[in-house]
Amino acid sequence: MRTVLLTAAAALALTGAAAAPAPTGPHHETLRTITPPSGAALDAEVDPAADRLYVSSSDGTAHHLTVYDTATGAAVGDPVPLPAPATVLALGPGGTLHLGLSTRIAVFDPATRTLTDDRVPVSGSVTLLAADPGQGRLYVGDQAAKSVTVYDTATGAAVGDPVVLPFHPAGLAVDTTRHTGYATYVGGAVENGTVVYKNVLNAVDGATGRLTGTIGLGTTALGSMGVTVDPTTRTGYVANLAAGTVSVVDLAAERITGTLPVPGNPKALAYDPGTATLYAAQTGTASVAVVDPAKGAVTETLPTGERPAALALDPEDHTLYTVAGGAVTQTVRRTPEEPTPEPTPTPTKTGEPTPTGEPTAEPTDTASPTPTSTTTATATATGQPTPTAPTPDTTDTPDPTDPTDPTAPSETTSAQPPGTAPDSAPDTTPGTAPGSAPEALTGSAAGPALASTGGGRTLPLALAAASFAALGALAVVLARRRQRAEEEPAP
Repeated sequence: MRTVLLTAAAALALTGAAAAPAPTGPHHETLRTITPPSGAALDAEVDPAADRLYVSSSDGTAHHLTVYDTATGAAVGDPVPLPAPATVLALGPGGTLHLGLSTRIAVFDPATRTLTDDRVPVSGSVTLLAADPGQGRLYVGDQAAKSVTVYDTATGAAVGDPVVLPFHPAGLAVDTTRHTGYATYVGGAVENGTVVYKNVLNAVDGATGRLTGTIGLGTTALGSMGVTVDPTTRTGYVANLAAGTVSVVDLAAERITGTLPVPGNPKALAYDPGTATLYAAQTGTASVAVVDPAKGAVTETLPTGERPAALALDPEDHTLYTVAGGAVTQTVRRTPEEPTPEPTPTPTKTGEPTPTGEPTAEPTDTASPTPTSTTTATATATGQPTPTAPTPDTTDTPDPTDPTDPTAPSETTSAQPPGTAPDSAPDTTPGTAPGSAPEALTGSAAGPALASTGGGRTLPLALAAASFAALGALAVVLARRRQRAEEEPAP
């Protein structure tokens, strides 16, 4: 038996060591990797309302846009041919998709699956796109022109003049609550014979297209790359590629309020306001860092393909799409369900006997009958002791060991039911006066009790009971006569 127990314990230990512990808090799960039918993925955009994912791809000669179902990962329809590589995508009003085709912007209508080329002509090269569907605005970062221009998505016309920057824009995001775009740039300048790097975050008003604010972010080389915004708290996050950090910016006060350590050369950023989670693509480690800004630390690392370059977020399903290694990795945030509380058991009433279902043992002749109320009342009223029956002479007591004695216990006594006291046991029932005569058992109570002692003792026991009853009655009569004699006046 001991060998069996030791073997079972060893098996359980091995099983526990092999099984991975279940996550106890929010965590991420990779659902699938989506690979375009031809070429490598360049950028991705998600439409939460339609459950659609758009992926642009190119093999150098052929360029396509493929639509996927976000629930299944299956392609919806055939890939749409493109006239040029779509390096950047942005979702506009009504689910229309804007595609940056180097020197122009095309629009894809998912309802009709038609592509309108040259929707917005650009003088230069389109490198960044960000949309504000609520306001009907499209922000375009132009690398060649070193500018950011706001366009009206309904007319395709520019809103105001382009905002010209000292260096080409490196990151672009929109606060859709306050309709403001934010563009970063980093560049070196010679000051007093020394090369100085400038990292700047610029605010552009979507209503006028004008520059409304400039926030300095330090002098780190290759800093101020990707940018994202938390519209709830008006907080901006800017990735510093070479420093391995993310700057936290108070957009209302226009100042840096903190720095988050994110190793692996962070570049592209995405923020989920529903879970207060920041995602940073780590271009040097082929992964995405999950950052908790409140804790100021990376809480999880998600593996992806090589050199993750772009992130797209579905804030409704808390799903992240990472463009890396020519494919798109779909990752969802999971939150363990709260355990269902077990119902509180109803307390069992105490003090009530629980029926056992076993038959009650029949009474035996050892039960002491309760003395009559007359005897008790008389003894109490007069204050005299209750008369007792005379004790029989012990010299006349038959020898119980004599086999010829009719009152000696017979061999059938051993056949008494378990728990039945011997017939010779004295009456010890509480409340019975010593020496008082017990009442004779009658009816069904007397029958089984006498029969349980054996047939050889039925007559002697009956005679003894009658004698004790007569003595008891005589004692009562004598006591009453004595009481009346004492109460009568002397002649």
